[in-house]
Amino acid sequence: MEELQDAIEDAQYVNAIAMVDEGPRPVLPWELPSEEALAEWKEKVRKRDNGENGAPEGFSFQWTVSYSLGLFLFSAYLKEKCDDYVRINFIEEVARWRGIRGRQKLEKARKIVSAYLTPRETDEETGDTTKPLKSEIDEHDLERQLPTFSKDEIQTLYDENFDLSTSKCCVGLDGPIRDALVETIAKARSKSSSATSASESAKTMSTIKEGISQNGSDNADAIEGDTSSNVDESSATDDRKSSSAPREGILQRTASRQLQAQHLPDDFFDKAEAVVAESLRQQYWEGFQESAECAKLNNFLWYKDRKTVEDDFFVMRVLGRGGFGLVTACKKGTSGKLYAMKVMNKKRIKIKKSEQLTLNERQSLAAVESPFVVNLKYSFQSKDDIFLILDLMTGGDLNFHLGQKGRFPKKECLYYAARIMLGLQALHDQGYVYRDLKPENCLLGDDGRVKITDLGLATKVTPTLHGAAGTRGYWAPEMLRRDKKGKRMPYGYSVDWFSFGCVVAEFISGTNPFRSEMALNFGLERGKKTKEKAIDCATLEMDPVFDPTKYSDDAADLCRRLLDKNEKTRLGANNCNEIMMHPWFREVNWEMIITDRKRPPFVPPKDVNAASQSEIGTFAEDKTFNETVLEEKDEEVYKDWDWINPKAFAAEVIEFLIYERETGEPLLPIQPPSSCCCVIS
Repeated sequence: MEELQDAIEDAQYVNAIAMVDEGPRPVLPWELPSEEALAEWKEKVRKRDNGENGAPEGFSFQWTVSYSLGLFLFSAYLKEKCDDYVRINFIEEVARWRGIRGRQKLEKARKIVSAYLTPRETDEETGDTTKPLKSEIDEHDLERQLPTFSKDEIQTLYDENFDLSTSKCCVGLDGPIRDALVETIAKARSKSSSATSASESAKTMSTIKEGISQNGSDNADAIEGDTSSNVDESSATDDRKSSSAPREGILQRTASRQLQAQHLPDDFFDKAEAVVAESLRQQYWEGFQESAECAKLNNFLWYKDRKTVEDDFFVMRVLGRGGFGLVTACKKGTSGKLYAMKVMNKKRIKIKKSEQLTLNERQSLAAVESPFVVNLKYSFQSKDDIFLILDLMTGGDLNFHLGQKGRFPKKECLYYAARIMLGLQALHDQGYVYRDLKPENCLLGDDGRVKITDLGLATKVTPTLHGAAGTRGYWAPEMLRRDKKGKRMPYGYSVDWFSFGCVVAEFISGTNPFRSEMALNFGLERGKKTKEKAIDCATLEMDPVFDPTKYSDDAADLCRRLLDKNEKTRLGANNCNEIMMHPWFREVNWEMIITDRKRPPFVPPKDVNAASQSEIGTFAEDKTFNETVLEEKDEEVYKDWDWINPKAFAAEVIEFLIYERETGEPLLPIQPPSSCCCVIS
């Protein structure tokens, strides 16, 4: 009977992940507040967001459109109810521009200026001035940056630069702000043309003189020049063409200098965008506040601030087992969004005295918002358990896929290593060291994107941080060292780069150098009596050997420098930039990786990609468990546990609203069970 139930849950899970691309499938209606509850909530928001320290006041124009959900609904109001889309489209395009990095940013700015800030052509048939094409917000995370100007400064800029009847552009800008933007872009276009011509001439001469073929440097969607297969780390010969490497580096540096010459400041559009936004505020804000869109926004934001409970989620298949409970796939009832639910029992945590570990995990997850780290969406608690709702990574972990493939081809090695490295740096940037990097903690999404997970051992770096943590064989040597008095030595971020070296070596060869037969024999030959002590001995003393049939020269050099036993000279000791510059990564287009636009080289099958539920098992409630009692002081530990990721909530709702917009119908026309619960429409 249990096997039948497991099979049913597996089928439901596979069906759910297979239908993700078809849109949200909610199973619960959104709860609506009563008038009294809404008024009480608004009063709390006004007290919380009272305009101190330059922040916008609650429910003001700037406060509203700085939220992705507020911008989405204000935009929908202008386009659907006011038939006025050009100015809000300009604001949306500027918001997108702010999220772009590298060479694409100048080209995007050119397009914005051309479409919105230069004179438009006249339609020969109607005699009307043409407009840019209307566009809708299709992203779940488009946010408007708050202006850095005061109200008085914005008003002055508006008075000096806005005239809706101007023929100079279609967004009403007519003054020094528009003129400066147009002139800057015109000059950049001229410089770019000259630089491109010179660059092409130089490349041609270089090719003639040196016979060098420049491969893929302009291909923005590739790990360039890689035609590798599964053999020999995808052919080591490419990495060994050292004669061309210096010239390639020079050309890359030249291209970088050209890009810097064309660089636009991050505040390039700030004044123009602030003026156009102010024009919309003056013309439409009062009407929006009385609109159905504004009411919908307030209802959703009230719902966000309500207490999250276990019944908000529907549990599907068990995916794994942690130290204190199970990890299951689940569905958010109101939005139909799929997540992973990590459940940790308060008694088991108390028995193992691991309260601080769980708090560290919750705090580090909430602190890091990165496409390279599994993100926290919700945290809440019940009487017996605490819950973490996380990204659902349905593609399995990299240890699972290593077991399937033996080792990864070079394209996958580069892609996984690049993303994992940026995930570690994202944690370091927030003051956390990860301490638990291994293939099992690197999860694939359904699209093949990898993220690091399980931040239970992540902790803030302090001058006295010490003690081995994580998995033996991935520990850095400084975790094991002791001073003359026998005390553990302190360590910092660099331990993660040693673990990273172990993982990269494992991707390339299929084996972690310090969890290998060679490492075991190294320790045993030196008198270590147990496997654990032998591995520790190898970690402290053994220099790994990198098989040339599996490692190219560059790959071996990268791993050797990452596995440097001196944490001060270890590659990465001065942050990930020095790793990114290593020749092994020369084929990686970092702009595409960092902006999360690089297409994964491998997409996992839409299957369970996890151990069977019988293998995962359950937790037995033994005598110790039953005799453990939770006291008031135990509950006090979790007083700040509850949390909602505002970006994740907004993404849920916007995905829901986009689906309704595209279908033209309410997504969930279910009759509410009571007067206070219904579909928000």
